[in-house]
Amino acid sequence: MIAFLDGVIDSKGADHLVLNVGGIGFLVRTSTRTAEDAGAPGTETVLHTCLIIRDDNPLLYGFGSVEERGVFLELVSVSGVGPRVAVALLGALRPAELASAIVGGDTALLSRIPGVGKKTAARVCVELATSMERYVAAGDVPGQSSDSEVVEALMALGYSAREAIGAAKSMAPDDAAPLEDRLRRALRALASR
Repeated sequence: MIAFLDGVIDSKGADHLVLNVGGIGFLVRTSTRTAEDAGAPGTETVLHTCLIIRDDNPLLYGFGSVEERGVFLELVSVSGVGPRVAVALLGALRPAELASAIVGGDTALLSRIPGVGKKTAARVCVELATSMERYVAAGDVPGQSSDSEVVEALMALGYSAREAIGAAKSMAPDDAAPLEDRLRRALRALASR
């Protein structure tokens, strides 16, 4: 397997880059976000890659970080989620945001992404909720800005990302309340479960 490519962008499209590595041009499929973040043709970049062979057709997928590649591999492990859908999910949300949505069971957000239906979104949330917790960053919790502080505090107290996000979502949003009050309400919500 090719773990990464370090080269110069020769050309790019919305969903791919051609990376010149030592005089060899590699066509690498990417999300729109990764293609934008990589830079303009002539820019040197490193892509972490995953080679997928389907029906004797090898396709090389590239990612801006090891974390993004890890989320991609988790996504394609779900029945009904192929590389195209996984790349669409990563194009719409950053890895930590996507992991937070999955851990939090936000099927409405996931099903708004083109190519992802309600059943697929639900399947992804059910199958990957536990394994995606390691990719969750407290600052990427969807919803109120105060949620991230509560989630971070709960995770520091030893709660899992799933429990922390669930507790933060169950509270009525109140940005004016101090963190201590919001944290108390979240702990009460966890205790009542």
